[in-house]
Amino acid sequence: MLKNIIFDFGNVLIDYDPDKIIDHYDVNDEERAIFKKNIFGSKEWLEVDAGRITEDEATDIFKRELPAELQPKIEKIMTTWPEEVIYFPKILAFMKDMHQKGYHLFALSNTGMRFANYLMSTDYGKYFEGEVFSAVEKLMKPDPKIYQILLNRYQLVPDECLFIDDRPENTETAQKLGMHVFTFNIKKLPELKEYINELK
Repeated sequence: MLKNIIFDFGNVLIDYDPDKIIDHYDVNDEERAIFKKNIFGSKEWLEVDAGRITEDEATDIFKRELPAELQPKIEKIMTTWPEEVIYFPKILAFMKDMHQKGYHLFALSNTGMRFANYLMSTDYGKYFEGEVFSAVEKLMKPDPKIYQILLNRYQLVPDECLFIDDRPENTETAQKLGMHVFTFNIKKLPELKEYINELK
């Protein structure tokens, strides 16, 4: 019997697209290419998610490595980008519906804490009864250990859980641990709802 629904963040609750984030800033085409490659596509970006460095440490690295005239824009992007992400309102309505139907909602995401804290302060965050973030645990999906942390911390039974993520390698690990899984994109929301009905 399904009791718990576990959500990834990127491309599940939000449309994670660096180009769309950069659209919110006053940058020219050359700067856009630099920021996309050297910030969002950097090893430091992944290291923030992995908990190896903080967002402030990553910002300092970007400011040292990129042209000095870009420093104010680097600072602005790194401190405000969580506010510029496009959220999926249909998912918020879905989360509210699942909550009202008695399901317990949890978060399991590869994310740095600046974004995680921002999202948890929004209407989306209020529906979560528990969360596990890679930057805190210093583990990243698809490592089975981070899934196990969530299951153990909140005493969840795998067969009573549905894990929703946009990356097949992440849902595959959850499935191996005994969870129900759904590899998601926003166009598949009707399919997800049907799948949940089948799991009742």
